[in-house]
Amino acid sequence: MKKLYFLLVLFFSSLSLVAQDRITEFVFHANRYAGVDASSFRMRLGRQYRKSHRDLDRYYRMFGNNWGNVGIALEISRVSGRKLDDISFYFKKHGRRGWGSVLVDIGITPHSDWYDPFYDRINEYDGYWEESYRCYKRHPKHHYKRHKHHYKRRYYKWDDDDDDDDDDDDD
Repeated sequence: MKKLYFLLVLFFSSLSLVAQDRITEFVFHANRYAGVDASSFRMRLGRQYRKSHRDLDRYYRMFGNNWGNVGIALEISRVSGRKLDDISFYFKKHGRRGWGSVLVDIGITPHSDWYDPFYDRINEYDGYWEESYRCYKRHPKHHYKRHKHHYKRRYYKWDDDDDDDDDDDDD
């Protein structure tokens, strides 16, 4: 009986470790991509969750200056229907224990209806952030490259600015 109990405890603790590992990977990949292209990352989060840049900047400060934490918090808010201020309270309360403790307090556990949709979206966006970072690293010059025909017009001494045919600068 003790062996069975021990195996069950070991099994459920390994499930929570795997879940925590997926969140850690998401936070890592999101931060890595935001580190090279923060404006694109913010734009994507703003469109995804219908938040303004001002709100996203406030959430960034609220969740420890970490874009990955902002992404997790926005997804928890979307799935659970809780406000981000409530999630921030739990995040500050369980800061050292990680997002797993926050999820348990909010009610996103393996037996809840929110568990599968939450982790499906986390996996989807984790892959997106990772692929975006890899794409950026393969072609970094293409992200900020000016168009080849985008030059300033050069004016020469002999060029008059009016449209008449004579060479004077008067109209």
